[in-house]
Amino acid sequence: MGISRSSHVPLYKQLYHILRSQIELGELKTGDAIPTEKELTRQYAVSRVTTRKALQMLVDEGLIVRQPGKGSYVHTTRIEEDQSSLQGFAELMVARHPEQVMEVQRFEIIPAAEEVARELELAEGDRVLRIQRRHMIEAQPVAYAVIYLPFALGKLLTPEEVSTTPVYTLLTRKAGVIIKSATQRIRAIAADHWITDVLGIPIGAPVLMVRRVTYSVQEQPLEYIRLYYPGDRHELVMNLHRTPASDSR
Repeated sequence: MGISRSSHVPLYKQLYHILRSQIELGELKTGDAIPTEKELTRQYAVSRVTTRKALQMLVDEGLIVRQPGKGSYVHTTRIEEDQSSLQGFAELMVARHPEQVMEVQRFEIIPAAEEVARELELAEGDRVLRIQRRHMIEAQPVAYAVIYLPFALGKLLTPEEVSTTPVYTLLTRKAGVIIKSATQRIRAIAADHWITDVLGIPIGAPVLMVRRVTYSVQEQPLEYIRLYYPGDRHELVMNLHRTPASDSR
């Protein structure tokens, strides 16, 4: 398949379709490097602007990812998270992507800052366990979690356990808690230097930030978590229902 200058389809869209077809047919597989802008420009005799627009379309669809200083790579893994039931992200990953790797980068007891204390209904300065964990699939980051647990629960866990087992599972198994509900907030942010480092995405790239507080049947906060997702690799799926009473208002 080549570029046709007599076609009514813009050149950048033709190049986009060529590259997308190579990905869909398996000619370019997850993890493979995409030819550079310079190489594509020369190979298809198009401008750098045309090449850049074609690559950006692939980035926007989550088919390739750009790594600063390294180039562009095929990345077709997209995580779908069902928001209709209470499930921890690690639980989802263990169930749907058993090949994932959980990298525990920090596991430490610290004094609770104001935000953490408020969400966990503690006094500022109370001890909490902070876990910073990165989720990887095929050596690519798909999420970064910053988890806070009250010390009474956190002291029961080990770094080795949280690198292989979801926190919800550990809390149920080791502390005997029953998880009842959670309050979750989601917003879009732009990647700063810190997020760029942990997720391997460019500065300013779209990121989904999820904040969740999980409660026991006694309405006690069990966990406060901040999750950061690359915007092009994650979808939140919600099943919405309308009651007949809504139409009578």
